[in-house]
Amino acid sequence: MDKIGNSKLPASLSVYLDLLRVFAALLVMVSHYPLTSATEKFLTSTNFAYDAVVVFFVLSGYVISYAATTLERSLKQFTINRIARIMPVAIAAVLLSAAFYWAVGAERVDLYGDPALRARWPEMFLYALSFTNQAWTNNVVPFGNGPYWSLAFEVWCYAFYALIVFCRGGSRVIAILLLAVLLGSKQVIILPMWLAGSMAYHLSSRVEPKRVSAWLLVLLPVVVYGFIQIPMPRDWSYAYVGSHVEALIGFGLDGAANFGWGYILAILFSLHLFGVAAVAQTMSLPEGNFAVRSIRFLAGYTFTLYLLHMPLIKFFMSIMGFTRSDYILSYELICYALTFICVYVVGNLVEHKKYTYRRWVEAGLDRLIPKLRGIG
Repeated sequence: MDKIGNSKLPASLSVYLDLLRVFAALLVMVSHYPLTSATEKFLTSTNFAYDAVVVFFVLSGYVISYAATTLERSLKQFTINRIARIMPVAIAAVLLSAAFYWAVGAERVDLYGDPALRARWPEMFLYALSFTNQAWTNNVVPFGNGPYWSLAFEVWCYAFYALIVFCRGGSRVIAILLLAVLLGSKQVIILPMWLAGSMAYHLSSRVEPKRVSAWLLVLLPVVVYGFIQIPMPRDWSYAYVGSHVEALIGFGLDGAANFGWGYILAILFSLHLFGVAAVAQTMSLPEGNFAVRSIRFLAGYTFTLYLLHMPLIKFFMSIMGFTRSDYILSYELICYALTFICVYVVGNLVEHKKYTYRRWVEAGLDRLIPKLRGIG
């Protein structure tokens, strides 16, 4: 049986990871804008949207570690691929959020907050596109796009991982410490969730569990998750861990405040992925299968859906004149349908042109690096 690190991801594992991405993205969207009051009550009493974000962090750590190990053998290639993947979607999300914010934000304080924030648009652009909107005490929500907070953490997890993998000796330690100091405690708190996915991948590439053990690792974390999370109130770990850390450092942790549960979930999900990776080695999956093709198709738009669903739905709600508490199914379905259409159109421009963007980024770096060396 081939180990994961020495070959392409098994088709069954790849499809499963895609399915998780689709499910997590839809869960975040439905949690933000439920179709019914009963759904809203259920989702707000728990915090499944946060759980979905933790799943994204762990998945990212797993997949990026796979790519860096098998496909991207140099820091330059790693950097090119990350920029080409992240920046087009991030720029589109910020620009569209800004356009909708300026178009309807002043009239819909219930959706966009204080209109006086419009004067801070240069700051929002700067923080959002430099991914420093969560650095230290920052909690900048660029133009009302709430989900953008997690991208600020994920991008810098890539940077930490690049330093770990591609740097050597004392310079690696110094660079990691400097980056941690520049970004602050919230980033340091989130990083272990992402690294849990990375550790799951590297463990899969080195350890081959027995079949019974692998299936236990697949199933047991799911059972433990349900046993812990479902009966507990929303953000339950904040009172035990997050609030004490905030008191110690003197400022709020914002999106990182529920990290106590986030760490537990990251460990459970990483163990689950390790088990799934082992089981997938013995399973075959026909690529031409309709379900497989559908999952892969939908997974190709999850990043765009995650970053754009909130500004799109806010805009459609604004122009149709209803609020989040108006659970009129026909209007809600129209909002969803319009959002999916826009995500498909934008996604084809930003998620499905990555090879073009890679060429552009590579050409830009090839021009920039010699100039920087000349300055040095």
